[in-house]
Amino acid sequence: MTGKIFINYRRDDSVGMAGRLHDRLAKAFGWKNLFMSDHISAGVDFELDRNEKVVACQVFLAVIGPDWLDVKDEAGHRLLRRSDDPVASEISAALARNIRLIPVLVDAARLPKENELPDLLKPLACCQAVEVRQLHFDRDAEALVERVREALNAGWGGLSSWRGKAVAGVSAAAVLLFVGWIGLHNISAWPSWANRQAGNVKAQAEAEAKRKSAEAEQQRLAEQERRASAAAEAEAKRQSEEAEQQRLAALRAEEDRNRAEADARARYSSLITKGETDYKARDYDGAIAAYSEAIRFDPKSAHVFISRGNAYKNKGDHDRAIADFNEAIQLDSKSALAFTDRGDAYTNKGDNDRAIADFNEAIRLNPKSALALSNRGVAYGNKGDHDRAIVDFNEAIRLDPKSAHAFRNRGVVYAHKGDDNRAIADLNEAIRLDAKNALAFTRRGETYANKGDYDRAIADFTEAIRLDPKSAFALSNRGVAYGNRGEHDRAIVDFNQAIRLDPKNSHALRNRGIAYAYKGDNHRAIADLNDAIRLDPNHALAFCSRGMAKRNINDMSGNADIARARQLDPSSCR
Repeated sequence: MTGKIFINYRRDDSVGMAGRLHDRLAKAFGWKNLFMSDHISAGVDFELDRNEKVVACQVFLAVIGPDWLDVKDEAGHRLLRRSDDPVASEISAALARNIRLIPVLVDAARLPKENELPDLLKPLACCQAVEVRQLHFDRDAEALVERVREALNAGWGGLSSWRGKAVAGVSAAAVLLFVGWIGLHNISAWPSWANRQAGNVKAQAEAEAKRKSAEAEQQRLAEQERRASAAAEAEAKRQSEEAEQQRLAALRAEEDRNRAEADARARYSSLITKGETDYKARDYDGAIAAYSEAIRFDPKSAHVFISRGNAYKNKGDHDRAIADFNEAIQLDSKSALAFTDRGDAYTNKGDNDRAIADFNEAIRLNPKSALALSNRGVAYGNKGDHDRAIVDFNEAIRLDPKSAHAFRNRGVVYAHKGDDNRAIADLNEAIRLDAKNALAFTRRGETYANKGDYDRAIADFTEAIRLDPKSAFALSNRGVAYGNRGEHDRAIVDFNQAIRLDPKNSHALRNRGIAYAYKGDNHRAIADLNDAIRLDPNHALAFCSRGMAKRNINDMSGNADIARARQLDPSSCR
């Protein structure tokens, strides 16, 4: 037979879990056998109905949550201590009627201690509790169902036993009366009433021991589960802390990496700035060192290879310059600037055909590149194709009317064509556009010298040397102008300085030899002309001047030099 079950709970403490337990118990014992402390029909006397339900139940469940002891009223007093608290009243009534009371601990609550409870509720602290956890609700609820079923069965079994004993007593009395009539000689065949009573007590003791053993086993399993749960929580906490440490370590590593990258970017930027500053100051070694360090930070920057290549080019190290431009083109095959600068390096090496090929590619990549057009014009001029050179310079000037480079080089080509006036006009414009262009002053000085205006020529060469004290070209040309004015000693001073700056300057060696010859120092003249011819074996004037110097000392091998000069240039040595 199924008995009644009363569920006592405090709404402010465990209403959710009490509802879930009600549903689970209803499946096991039926809705009609359950009563919750706030399930009162409308219009019914609450106190009377509640008392009747408590009295009628065989099992009383006290649902205890984590705040069960401490819930307070509006005045701040604990509800459990109030005489009108329904939760306390229901539990007190169940205890007074010796109803089987099971505390149900939910949401990690603990069983209150005796000294924490009002006097009427102190026995609650001695009741065996059942724990129901959210995480293991199904398993714990099933265990509660079993406890309730055991309690109900024990209750009904006790009642049947009592009724059996009463019937047995009446039967025993009837038997004794019957035996009295027939005599007492067979009375010993029936077990005594005391023996039967002892057997019942023993059975009850065994059942109670079995119940306690089961409860102890459940407590052991519960403790084992609690420890396992605690261990799992500890492991989860450890893993969480380890994950957090790893996350923090990753953040620190990322911060370190970002800081290192920022430092590298700052260092890289400062190196680029230093390289540009040194380059503008004509400190090409300093620029090369800065750009080399920058390349170590970023070996894939075509721009830095171009910048270092130009520093090598201005130092006269054209092979290294070309190697850097090659690397830049490999990194960025669409860099018109890399092709332009490599073409300029080939021009400086005298390889005008390769230079023109590079300028063509630069113009294909950037048809509006005035610099590539102007440089191609220089290469055409070096090949003696002055008309094509002027066409390129014209187009460069159309694209960039402020290109001092194009005006300067067009002026040089006009000078080579013998049009000194146009040459000077273009060079004037180049100087107007760039008053610090030492080469423009040098080229205009050459043109004035061609016209025989040596004073103006010397003035321009002097300004070029002021702008660029390391210009061996300007020094050598000023020496020629001094020589043409008959100032051979001043000329030799300039040639000496030019050769000191550039020991492979065949122009300075050749013209110093000529100056020595004019001074009558034919042996020094021949020595300088020997070096000039070694450096430039196809220069007719060098052979002619050496031939004349040899004749001056009656060295007939001079005739061969003069013949070689006329072979190279029929107009020389007349």
